Amino acid sequence: MNRKKSIIYTASIIAIFAVVFTCLFSLKGCFSKTLSRTFFAADTVCTITLYDGSESDLDGAVDIVLSLADKFNCRDENSELGILNKTKSCKNPSSELKEIIEQGMLFSSLGKGSFDITVKPLSSLWDFKNEVIPKNADISAVLPKIGYKNIEISDSSITLKNGAEIDLGGIAKGYMADKITDFLIRNGVKSAVINLGGNVSVIGKKQNKNFTVGIQKPFGEGNSALISCYDMSVVTSGIYQRYFEKNSKIYHHLLNTKTGYPEQNGLYSVTIISKFATVGDALSTLCFLEGLEKGMELIEKQEGIEAVFIDKNQKMHLSSGLTLNGNLIEIK
Repeated sequence: MNRKKSIIYTASIIAIFAVVFTCLFSLKGCFSKTLSRTFFAADTVCTITLYDGSESDLDGAVDIVLSLADKFNCRDENSELGILNKTKSCKNPSSELKEIIEQGMLFSSLGKGSFDITVKPLSSLWDFKNEVIPKNADISAVLPKIGYKNIEISDSSITLKNGAEIDLGGIAKGYMADKITDFLIRNGVKSAVINLGGNVSVIGKKQNKNFTVGIQKPFGEGNSALISCYDMSVVTSGIYQRYFEKNSKIYHHLLNTKTGYPEQNGLYSVTIISKFATVGDALSTLCFLEGLEKGMELIEKQEGIEAVFIDKNQKMHLSSGLTLNGNLIEIK
């Protein structure tokens, strides 16, 4: 090889290595870097993982959770929801608060009040951290205040009647997950997992394979099953998530709005698989409170929505659109 050809050859090799080097260290370059962040918000541990995308995408997703968690916090009298509960009226509410209350009323109507976003007067009496059982008289006093029909919404205001107060705990994480999903997809993210305290939404696939999302085994280690899915949400409501035990009886956070006490219907958990996490979040609570027979009947009427019910014997009951292969649940 003569000197001229040698110089050209060497320059070409250097150029190739420069391109490779640039690709390897570019966040938006020749490969995608996994980005993940775990943080505490909405009274739970949240993790958002991007298999493509940028730090700014991740920052934006986290900001959505933090902002909405503050806005929807019914325990903070200075939050937008807290002010509404305290004053019973909100002029020119944010679009997010109005939208989530409207959706909450829709699901409250679907269950005829078994799931009801005006449950706050009752939920506030139950202290699961300090294992406090409310007095019967206190429960009886607040039950008349519960009723989604006590909410009035117009174009420019929200009004609460008859002492009603709103608790969005049964729908808020799903709503947040949907907002994050919309944001990331608009930004071009094609593969991600959003986990808001067990409320899981997946975007796309991971390396061209479905994601697998576990259904936690109630009161046990590991999972009862794994769900194979993509572009879906998987949301579980279970009595093992927030509870305490006294005198050999379990008191959990899924409250019957008619009796004021934890629902006792032989179920341990309900998992909803759906396109939208808001739907899954509300339906998982609603179907649990309705019980296995009525809950399953409700799911079978919904297009594109499936469910897994786990009873007190740890037996799984699957809706008709699911199949179980070993430990893996697949959507037909």
